[in-house]
Amino acid sequence: MRDEGMKLITLKSVISESPRALSGNNTIANALEMMTELSISSIIIVDGLNHPIGIFTEHDALRVVADLINVETPLERVMTADPFCVENTLYLHDAYALMEEKGYRHLVVVDEVGLFAGVVSEGDFLRHIGFEQLGKFKVVSEAMSSSPLIVALTTPLVEAAAAMAERKCDYAVVLDGAHPVGIITERDIAHGCSQKDIWDMTVSQLLHRDFRLIHKEIPLQEAAALMEAHGIHQLIVVDEARNLVGLLSRHDVLHAVHGAYFEYLIRVIDQKNETITKIGERKKELRAEKEFIEQNALKLRKLFEALPDGVVLIDSKTMRAVEFNRAAHEHLGYSSEEFANLSISEYDAVESMHETQRRVETIAQRGRDSFETKHRAKNGNLVDTWVNVVAMNLSEHPYMIAVYRDITERKRYEEQLETLANYDPLTGLANRTLLQTHLQNAIIQAKRHKTQIALLMFDLDRFKDINDSYGHNAGDELLQIVAQRFSSRLREGDIISRLGGDEFAVVLEHLSRPEDAGRLAEEMIMALGAEYRLSSGALIHIGSSAGIVLFPDHGDDASELLQHADAALYKAKSEGRGSYHYYTDELTDSARKRIECETRLRRAIINQEFEVFYQPQVHIATGRIVGAEALIRWNCPVRGRVSPVEFIPIAEETGLIGEIGEWVLNETCRQGKIWLDRGHRLTLAVNLSAHQVRHQNIPLMVERALKKSGYPADRLELELTESALMQREEEAVEMLHALRAHGIRLAIDDFGTGYSSLSYLKRFPIDVLKIDKSFVDDIPFESDDMAIVTAIIAMAQALGFQVLAEGTERIEQIDFLREKGCTMYQGYFKSPPVSAEAFEALL
Repeated sequence: MRDEGMKLITLKSVISESPRALSGNNTIANALEMMTELSISSIIIVDGLNHPIGIFTEHDALRVVADLINVETPLERVMTADPFCVENTLYLHDAYALMEEKGYRHLVVVDEVGLFAGVVSEGDFLRHIGFEQLGKFKVVSEAMSSSPLIVALTTPLVEAAAAMAERKCDYAVVLDGAHPVGIITERDIAHGCSQKDIWDMTVSQLLHRDFRLIHKEIPLQEAAALMEAHGIHQLIVVDEARNLVGLLSRHDVLHAVHGAYFEYLIRVIDQKNETITKIGERKKELRAEKEFIEQNALKLRKLFEALPDGVVLIDSKTMRAVEFNRAAHEHLGYSSEEFANLSISEYDAVESMHETQRRVETIAQRGRDSFETKHRAKNGNLVDTWVNVVAMNLSEHPYMIAVYRDITERKRYEEQLETLANYDPLTGLANRTLLQTHLQNAIIQAKRHKTQIALLMFDLDRFKDINDSYGHNAGDELLQIVAQRFSSRLREGDIISRLGGDEFAVVLEHLSRPEDAGRLAEEMIMALGAEYRLSSGALIHIGSSAGIVLFPDHGDDASELLQHADAALYKAKSEGRGSYHYYTDELTDSARKRIECETRLRRAIINQEFEVFYQPQVHIATGRIVGAEALIRWNCPVRGRVSPVEFIPIAEETGLIGEIGEWVLNETCRQGKIWLDRGHRLTLAVNLSAHQVRHQNIPLMVERALKKSGYPADRLELELTESALMQREEEAVEMLHALRAHGIRLAIDDFGTGYSSLSYLKRFPIDVLKIDKSFVDDIPFESDDMAIVTAIIAMAQALGFQVLAEGTERIEQIDFLREKGCTMYQGYFKSPPVSAEAFEALL
């Protein structure tokens, strides 16, 4: 008996790997064929997911013969449903005990999810249990069956099968008189089921004559060895006269072996009782040692918890703490349970998980490491921490012991020193040192990216009078309020500095336009000029002046820019205070004019100071006015009529062009509806700026204008420049198709001055190409311009576009354009842009 093997072997290592399963719609014949081919005693029936739903055994084959069942019958009608199943993790001994208890000859084995894994039978148990420990004095008569089923040679096979099924025998002994002449088994009958004439056969025709006779007094171990040597399942037991006295089956041997196993276990238990007594005595000794160790461990734990630094034992593989003291988790605000579930990367705020892993690998190689980091507390605060780590192995597993020390005081002291060195203690603003460093760094970045910087220097007017009148405390309070007003109006990233006394400076990076610095200076001068109420209740008014310098225009380094800003500030003060001045007069004048224009432009939108003029578009062949381009004019109450060349660029830069452009569109559609109702069938063209294309929903804006005015879509033409379309080509294509789908005409303005690409002309749904005035001015005298205009007209005709020539002023130009096939012209030859009333008179 393999005492250890039988206990430790599981069914997973015993079951056969041969296929033993069929579906329920397979026939009995299919099952018998597989059983014969594989020499197995059972077939498992499974569903479509491979779950066992039935079993068909050699014993079931007996019923097939006994009940004259057709072998083409589906298995699902004859199988034993819902077979008893065990998991493949069951130990061999437990499986055999279970099989004995249930009275089964087979056990269906499934895996952990219930899928069919195999079958174990008595033969499998015999093969893995063995006979080594079988009692040498146990004889066959003690294990044999003394009343086997007996049949005669002439017994019909059907009757023999019925008798075997009724007695639940898997064999029968065939006698001729009193002497055995053979054995017939379930397997013999199962293998013969496929023969068509089985119902007419007798036992003699399937008789298994390869049998062995043994004497009842021979040792059982010898009989078992004989079975194994000849691969047979039964031995016929006879007396000295060769008369039948019984039959020894594989089942009988297995039953005897199992009994012997329990006898063996009892002997082992007796032997181990003595050992248990000795173990009890040893346990007392160990208990005393344990108490001593626990007392020492308690002392060490108290010392461990008393340490002011956090101490953590970390598993180097999982990166989690396996042991730690109170200081380790309390300085981060976690409970011990919460801290135990955190990995290093979840509270280290500096290093990524990958960086931490690399550091652990370095520590493992070098044995130790010390460094500073930041730990993230439970409330989100960052704690500056010094860490000392030592690598170690415990039970051949890698660990690290880390000591954490909060450094929430040395860092604070260092920060205080940095603040004193770089910030003004009164206002909290940057001091001159920090401003100069920041400005020099900004200059380096501006040189690299070719951007512009502005330095603005402010000075409070007559601040000395405040100190003299109200005292220095009031003066300090006033400076603090001034600092707050600066901080509330600047962009994030713009540095503000108190240079000393009542002087302040601002650095503006990534400046878009020079006048933006003047605009900020103007806003700050107004903000600083507002009334101040001090804590004493005193109300104070104070003015300010500003000097502005630009990089790279007014200096190449921080020191030079500061000197020139101070000079610009002096000029502002000399002009009467309460104003700003650039380092050069020209820049000051230019910035003030642009800012003034922007301010008046905003008022013009509110006060409706705009007017739309119309320039006729003439059909060359007929000389008839077929349309007009709508052009905005500004009637400023202060400056009079302002040229579009002056205010349109400012409107573009400030974003006001969107609101202005929408007003022009609505006004043009309104006027166009009036003319249409008076019988004038015109196409009116409205320009769209690049800003509108980028930032406005053009189709929606046009739809609203047409709906509001009642002007028909096919009488509206939108003009766009090539550059406006090409900035966002894909979006432009989508937008133009949406407009075209509503019947709106589309024109390319200033054609020839931009991309002039055939590829985009093919993609855009264009109606009209407008030849830029620069190509028209010198025809028919300039050969290059004549060639360009001729090529544009020919290309437009090939693509199905109309062509309109801009800037026509002479009859020679008109004649040339007519000869080349140009569709329309627009220019002073017919009329300059005129008011709506004057244009109607032209009609």
